Amino acid sequence: MIYVSISTSTMHASVVCCSVGREMKSMRLGILLGLLLLVVAACGGSAADTTTTTSTTVAAAAPTTLPVTTTTLPVTTTTEAQLGATSTMIVVQQDLAALGLFDGTIDGIAGAETRAAIAKFQADAGIDADGNFGPNTDAALVPLLQADEDYIAEVQETLIEMEFYGGPVDGSIGKGTANGIKLLQESCDIEETGTLDIKTRLCLGGHL
Repeated sequence: MIYVSISTSTMHASVVCCSVGREMKSMRLGILLGLLLLVVAACGGSAADTTTTTSTTVAAAAPTTLPVTTTTLPVTTTTEAQLGATSTMIVVQQDLAALGLFDGTIDGIAGAETRAAIAKFQADAGIDADGNFGPNTDAALVPLLQADEDYIAEVQETLIEMEFYGGPVDGSIGKGTANGIKLLQESCDIEETGTLDIKTRLCLGGHL
């Protein structure tokens, strides 16, 4: 009887030991499974926290082409008047026109018409009729100009405006007019002769 009891107890103990072993295995499996789940969860969280780098490609701006502006400068054509005109010839043309010896354009150019008028005057004055204006031609022209009442009246009006002459405007060269001409000559720094030679007429020309 005692042997049987011992055998039964031993068998029971073995059964208990096997049951405990299975429970331990189940526990270890559960622990391992839990650890595995934790690892998976951790990996998933890391993947979620991973920073995504986005590459942005910026297209290069097309080169700017500036408009080309072409400036066309006006072309100035030099006329005969610009090339050959002189102030002396302008005064000579005005003088001849005042005497009724020239009816052409007063442009300061000693052209064919002007030279013809000068030559005619020279011939009438008894000097060499070469059509060129010079001292001899001017010396012959001065007395005619000073004898022309309309011409002298215009000179007197100009002298009054310049305060070189106090009047009257009578178209004749008296003492007062001669003194006014001398003041004009002094203002232009030329010889004070009191007569209307070419230099004086050039000085007066800017005021007529």
